[in-house]
Amino acid sequence: MKRWIWVALPLVVLAGVLLLQPRAASRVEVLPSFALEQMDGQTVNLTDFKGKPIVLNAWATWCGPCRREMPLLVQAARAHPEINFVFLNISDGPVAVRAFENELKLKIPNVLLDPDARLSEPLKIQGLPVTLFYDAEGTLVNRHIGEISAAELEQILEAF
Repeated sequence: MKRWIWVALPLVVLAGVLLLQPRAASRVEVLPSFALEQMDGQTVNLTDFKGKPIVLNAWATWCGPCRREMPLLVQAARAHPEINFVFLNISDGPVAVRAFENELKLKIPNVLLDPDARLSEPLKIQGLPVTLFYDAEGTLVNRHIGEISAAELEQILEAF
């Protein structure tokens, strides 16, 4: 009986090590086809932004880090017209977004409203802010979780 344990134990340990190894992403993440309302009440699909690289920033008006990074992202959107910057507001409505813009003295381009956070699961958003970087075909190429700095943003944009 003791021999059996000495043979089985290394096999169990090896199986455990193999099962606990991180796995490479088996699926390529792509921009989901999802219709959302813009600030003017018009409906747009996320996939309408394909054709150029896309920077998709998920944010909320009540999120401190979102408030701090928003001026940087709006400035980058103006500086990079070759990239579609899309600002996905999670949980707020148009009134709160307008008040946010007025308070920060910003005009945020391409604001899409997701008041029920329906895109949180498909985009794998677990906290805010999150900035997702898609190529022109809508394939995710980078994900930045948390507040992004000017240096980090510029480095990622240069790699586009």
